[in-house]
Amino acid sequence: MKKTLLLLIAALCLACCKEEPALPADPHVPLLNPFTGVWNAGGEYWQFRSDGTGGRATTEAGPFPDDFSFFIYAGQDVQAAPSEGILVMLDDSIVTCYNFLIERNQATLSPPERSMTLERVSGAPNALILTNPLIGEWSAQWTGSHGDNVTWSFKYRSDGTVKAYHHGLHQFENCYALRGNKLVIFGAWRFGIEPVIAGINKLENGTWRISEKQASPAPVDWNYTKVTAAEWK
Repeated sequence: MKKTLLLLIAALCLACCKEEPALPADPHVPLLNPFTGVWNAGGEYWQFRSDGTGGRATTEAGPFPDDFSFFIYAGQDVQAAPSEGILVMLDDSIVTCYNFLIERNQATLSPPERSMTLERVSGAPNALILTNPLIGEWSAQWTGSHGDNVTWSFKYRSDGTVKAYHHGLHQFENCYALRGNKLVIFGAWRFGIEPVIAGINKLENGTWRISEKQASPAPVDWNYTKVTAAEWK
């Protein structure tokens, strides 16, 4: 009996002292967004806030309402404020993509309809600091036209970037915004064709349903499950 008790104590001690393996560090450096601040857009003033929202006003002092959300995409693993790339802006109904080029204190935006020039009034590039329920790591399954039953991993960061891993195929970086229950992702591979636009809803079992709505790529539905550490390459 005493021997059995000693063995049980030893086993409990080993279990308590066992260290969990260290998870690999995320090499990602927070992306500096070159638009944070106030800009003069031909007599109208645009404010881009560090929380990923912005507004328009008739004076540089505002007040600036919550008119839109925004993010930029400038390629994989960008570690400084990019001078060119894609600016994505979304209000409650429309998603607009601008090619941007920043030289000194001027930003040229070139959407399909017309070009415009913004002049910086105040502010400087800063990393976004977002707060939303998607921040963290997720294991995801998609359904729809693809039907490959391959698991995905997503890591949504507070700087507006999201890492994606299509298991066994490719791992890549994107950027995103969540406005209300509208999620927009743009970047590489699937998310580089056009901005992916989806509605998100939390289900009773704690998972999230992400239902895409864009015309291209062909929309799919996702089931997201929050995990402590998703699988990565």
